[in-house]
Amino acid sequence: MPVDIQIPDDDLRGFSPDACEHLRKAASEYATNLIEEANRIEAGRNSTGGNPEVTRGMVNDATILLRRGLGAPKKSLGLKILRIAAAVLALVAGLMYDESKLQDSGYMVFFILVVAAAILTVTISTLKE
Repeated sequence: MPVDIQIPDDDLRGFSPDACEHLRKAASEYATNLIEEANRIEAGRNSTGGNPEVTRGMVNDATILLRRGLGAPKKSLGLKILRIAAAVLALVAGLMYDESKLQDSGYMVFFILVVAAAILTVTISTLKE
């Protein structure tokens, strides 16, 4: 059963065709986010493991969560890659630590660059969250 939402033309008076299209896309995106949040709430409350049933209350809770910006945040692919790079660089820096090799100035510079890159990626990934 598809849900069709109609907006009266009087409400769209003064909207350009581009603005109407952007409104349609924004409303569709909001509806998709609302459905995803309601399904997430239902999955959390469904203790019996039976067929999912999203109720009016769950949709209401999802609406409140989305309006207040409390919904499950979506992690971007770039942030995930940055967090993986931070972990890998920290691991590499730990594996590179060798007191005898650090006596060589070239190795020392490379080690310092790896440590600086690890610190930078951890800081950026933390700030982006």
